Amino acid sequence: MAGVASHPHGSASRARHAIVLIATVALLAALLIAARSAAPDPASAAKASDACPPSPSGLAPTGSSPNRFTMLIRINTQGNVDTYTKPDGGMGGRIRPQDIFVLNTRFTGSGSFPAMTTPVAASLAADLRATFPCNRIIALNGLSFNTTTAGYAFTGVSDPNIYALVSDYEHEDWNAGRSTDPSRPPWVDNYAKAFPLLRGWNFGFGSTVAADSVGAGKKTGLAPQDAAWNYGQIAQNIDKQNARLGARHLGIQSVQTQDACADGGAAGFGARAKNLRLQYNFKFITKKVRVKGKKKKVKKTFRLPLHQKAKPNMSNLAMEISFTDSPEASASQAILSTSAAQAAACVGPALKQGGGAFFFFAADDSMRLLFQQPQINALRPASATSSGGSTGGVGSPG
Repeated sequence: MAGVASHPHGSASRARHAIVLIATVALLAALLIAARSAAPDPASAAKASDACPPSPSGLAPTGSSPNRFTMLIRINTQGNVDTYTKPDGGMGGRIRPQDIFVLNTRFTGSGSFPAMTTPVAASLAADLRATFPCNRIIALNGLSFNTTTAGYAFTGVSDPNIYALVSDYEHEDWNAGRSTDPSRPPWVDNYAKAFPLLRGWNFGFGSTVAADSVGAGKKTGLAPQDAAWNYGQIAQNIDKQNARLGARHLGIQSVQTQDACADGGAAGFGARAKNLRLQYNFKFITKKVRVKGKKKKVKKTFRLPLHQKAKPNMSNLAMEISFTDSPEASASQAILSTSAAQAAACVGPALKQGGGAFFFFAADDSMRLLFQQPQINALRPASATSSGGSTGGVGSPG
């Protein structure tokens, strides 16, 4: 549950913990019911997916890197949707069955494009489902309990077109949602203090989704900021919240690794992918040991292979790459400083480390340039049905 910084000790503290937990889950359930009443019925679009073959159990399928490569594509607006669904958009032919559309329900609106509230998200999901009946759709939500605004934590929970709900777990979203969650403490970066808060969020979030008649069948996940955190341990906790779906390793995690590509290029992104692979496969223990020639014990870190039952599945891990078609070298944000060519170059080294899913956070024009890069074009060549030359959808906000 959000707002629990640690597990208190003593019977009185445990009782208070239980009362707060019950109250929070009840509050989340009430908010869920309120949001559902305003959403349109998207069931007709969902029926088209009944004849689809089974999706991969993870974000990405297993196998060789070309077949494992999976694109998570950010959707902010109807213009983004049209780019992939309309014949003149020209990019529908780039989509493969394992690719996933990600509704960025934190989008607060721009120009003629409205904020992605629950009804707007349902409409966009229905449009995507009508054209791509077999591709999955994820709702990337904020951490707010306000049912009427963008960033609502449970957007899409009752939508049959939504495959999974993922929380954008970062400083900005955490603090932005505090006004809707009075028990939530301020954000902390220190992992030892941050992990209990994260566990609490995952528990409250997963419990509320599981209690919904439609949401009970959906996966939950996290898109945490990139920091000096143990993402393998985080993945284990996310797996625990998804065990209700019948398997040990179903939790989704998309780490916000965009700075690794922006700052370090292909080599830096490959090194970040290696670090994540090690965290997903090993437990790290630091202890003092005696070293020959030293009078005092020294600290050393050892890595022990995780037991198969505890080891999270790498196919459920995505790495984020943000980029633009007009990069500014001096820009501080990755989405403003990274070119499509640099974004494309980052993919290969991460694939070699066992990665498969990549969350491409970019506007339509930038995505067009990405598909033109040799590395991505080889992995996602245009199909015969793709016109390729039109500029439909251009100009949608980034």
